[in-house]
Amino acid sequence: MPEKDTVVINSINIKKGIETAVETAVEIIDYKYAADWAYNIGLILLPDAPPVIDNKGFIIKQFQIEIPVSGYKRDLFYKAYFDFFRYKEKNFPFNSKLTIYIKDIYENMRHAATVETSFLTGNKLFEVDIPYDLSYPGKFYIVIHEHAQKAENWGIWDIIVTSKKISELDENFIKSLLKSEETKLKISK
Repeated sequence: MPEKDTVVINSINIKKGIETAVETAVEIIDYKYAADWAYNIGLILLPDAPPVIDNKGFIIKQFQIEIPVSGYKRDLFYKAYFDFFRYKEKNFPFNSKLTIYIKDIYENMRHAATVETSFLTGNKLFEVDIPYDLSYPGKFYIVIHEHAQKAENWGIWDIIVTSKKISELDENFIKSLLKSEETKLKISK
């Protein structure tokens, strides 16, 4: 498999990924299900945001999940862009925050960011720097820990791990990445 400078993590590669523990930690959903889920907790969901608009995402079901990231060029500097579910409302029926860590294959882990619910009303992707020393081995994990009384408060449309600026990722580039991901999954079944 050729290495890329951009990896898109969405419902396609989480659902069918090799590491099944991620599957049980998230629920894969489409836009209609996500909008109904939001409505049932008193929120109006905003649409899936560019550059990846496939109206598929996932709800985090456990207090901590680890998402493996691989298939990227090791010698580049990366950022992760999180497209969280966002809403019209500014007040939320839950008190929660996420702590995001990056962990390498040797179990070295570093705090990368904290996301408060106030971010869920914005219109831009949440950006996290990936420490070079943790990504260089060729595989790392995005560890997301929710701090709340109960889990299942956060949804994510996509996570884009890239060495490019987000403005460089146009729709055709993303479609080709997703298509190659679907092909790879069909072959590996």
